[in-house]
Amino acid sequence: MTSTSTTARVAGVAAAVAALGLLAGCTGGDDRAEPAASSPASVPTATPTPEPSRSAAPTTPAAERPLVAAGTVAEDAPATASGEGPARVSVVRDGDFGVVAHLDCSACTGDVVLTADGRMSPWGAGPAPLTGTYLVDLLEGTDAEQGFVLDAQGPWTLTFQSWNDLPVVAGEQQGRGAAVLLLGDDASGVRIDYSPAGPDDTMLARVVSAVDVDPSTGPASLVLGDEQAFSETAEVALPGVVALSTNGTWSVTPVP
Repeated sequence: MTSTSTTARVAGVAAAVAALGLLAGCTGGDDRAEPAASSPASVPTATPTPEPSRSAAPTTPAAERPLVAAGTVAEDAPATASGEGPARVSVVRDGDFGVVAHLDCSACTGDVVLTADGRMSPWGAGPAPLTGTYLVDLLEGTDAEQGFVLDAQGPWTLTFQSWNDLPVVAGEQQGRGAAVLLLGDDASGVRIDYSPAGPDDTMLARVVSAVDVDPSTGPASLVLGDEQAFSETAEVALPGVVALSTNGTWSVTPVP
């Protein structure tokens, strides 16, 4: 016999897959100039895509960076760019969905920075080797064609995909470094526990509901952030997306 909790979890997974498509056309605003949080806090949807508060900036002038085109990212069709050393990367979104970027700089040396022109702080920054997954586009007033700036020494790969193509996970999740999770649990919120990787590390986590969506204002969304270890709960209905921008360790636990 299937238990009630199992039935709810299966229903949540199905809802996550179906409802994510509804989010794409409901967001509004611009995520390029918002500073990161300095203490544990939750803020409204207007807060930008999670980004760490590190002030790292690319060191190679834009004019000296080769342009690498990743092509077009669409549903079930990721786009990939690869190269060696500093670069500018372009990608075109074909459809209405959030875009997730997977950076593999595991063979790099020195410092790595992934950002975009006009951002106050990068999506990802830290000493190599560095790998991570970042929520880089929530359709918040953005153009279909997006540009990125990568500072790296050594070979790298940057892959873009629709957030609808993320694997659905359920229950407590644990990990290290930047990640984007599609949680299929039917829950009232999610608890995030964070431990910094070092004195310069931060966490900024964004939780976006796939089921609590207002037609006029978009999906319910909260951001939690700090430079110190914390355990905070975002009261955002799941299923939904949790984007974690950090180099530290974390756990994500759905709250019934």
